[in-house]
Amino acid sequence: MTRVRAEDYELKKRLILGKAAALIARKGFDVATMMDVAQACGASKSHLYHYFPSKEDLLFAIVHDHVTTQLADLRRIVALPLPAEERFGQFVDSFMQGAARSRDEHVMLMNDLKFLPKEQRETIRRMEVEMTELMQDLLVEMNPDLMASERVQKPYALLLYGMMIWTFSWYRRSGEIAPRELAARISHLFVHGFKATPPAF
Repeated sequence: MTRVRAEDYELKKRLILGKAAALIARKGFDVATMMDVAQACGASKSHLYHYFPSKEDLLFAIVHDHVTTQLADLRRIVALPLPAEERFGQFVDSFMQGAARSRDEHVMLMNDLKFLPKEQRETIRRMEVEMTELMQDLLVEMNPDLMASERVQKPYALLLYGMMIWTFSWYRRSGEIAPRELAARISHLFVHGFKATPPAF
């Protein structure tokens, strides 16, 4: 395959992924059909199957790309030579901004993993576990006394992860609070507590 053909193939694949994510997030994976996706893309079903042999393969490609992008940026942030609290703020901001930008993909990640074959589902779960472990390590750095017991480390990380991931069941970036402000408020709430005086956002 020549470079031009490869670029054209990738461009068409990205178009399908974007159209499919919007459709499936709206209708639900169990309701949306490959014919629905093909029509949304202005293509035939056979053309769609050229890129994705099954609806499950399409779902996996969407959520895998989404989580891979998020995880790469979170790894980068954790490795920065900055104080733990500053990296934590960037971590939350990156996660929230990424989920807001790709809300359709994020909704599918929350709702549709159960439809994937076990091996593909476990691939995504391993990546999510790595995200929570990166978060857990940052929390330990920020407050080693509170996190001295391994018994509480995972619950704290999962509390924060759950707060962030399920926010997008109701949050819309077009609302009164922008994603960056929401991320800052989440970071402040988690680090300083609800009764602390908030900074100016």
